[in-house]
Amino acid sequence: MMRKPERTERLREPVKFLKAVRLDASDSLVYSQEGVARDGEWLVSGGYAVCDPTGVTHRTPNCHCLTSFVGVESHGRCTIAEVVEIEETGYQRVIEHLTRHFVDNLGAPTEDAARAVAEDEAEDTVDLCESFSPEVWITVKRTPADDAVKEHYSVFKRLMIGGHKL
Repeated sequence: MMRKPERTERLREPVKFLKAVRLDASDSLVYSQEGVARDGEWLVSGGYAVCDPTGVTHRTPNCHCLTSFVGVESHGRCTIAEVVEIEETGYQRVIEHLTRHFVDNLGAPTEDAARAVAEDEAEDTVDLCESFSPEVWITVKRTPADDAVKEHYSVFKRLMIGGHKL
C-alpha cells in the first residue's frame, strides 16, 4: 500500500489548489449578504464554514454555503473554482490568513488551535484538488448524509474566449 506523502513532502513541489473564477456579477448578487471572493483569490473548500444542510440552523436565511467555496483573504463566497498550482510560499500565506481569520473573527481559543484548523482546511483543499486535472473549473453541491455533509463536484473544461477564460 502506498503511503500518503506528508504535508512537508508535498510542498517541496507545487501542489494543486483553488482560485476564484468570476465570470460576471452573479456572485456579487447571490452572495451579497455574506460577501464575495475576488476574482483570482485563493479559495478553500470551506468545510469550516458549512452550515446545517437541512436548513434548520443556518447562520443567515440565505447562507449559500452548500454551493460555494470560501475566499482565503476576503472570506467571501465563490461559485466557480479553478484548479491551479500553488507554490509553498503561497500555501503558507493561505494558512497564515486562515489562522488570523479563525483567531480574529471566529473566536479560536488559541493561535495554535487556529493554525491546526487552518492547516487541516488547506490540506483538505489540496486533497480535493489531487483528483482533478490542473486548469479545470469545479463547482460544489453539498447535501445532508448521515450526520455529515456529502459533497458532489461538477467539473468543467476551461476555454479561452476573448480576454477571459471560459
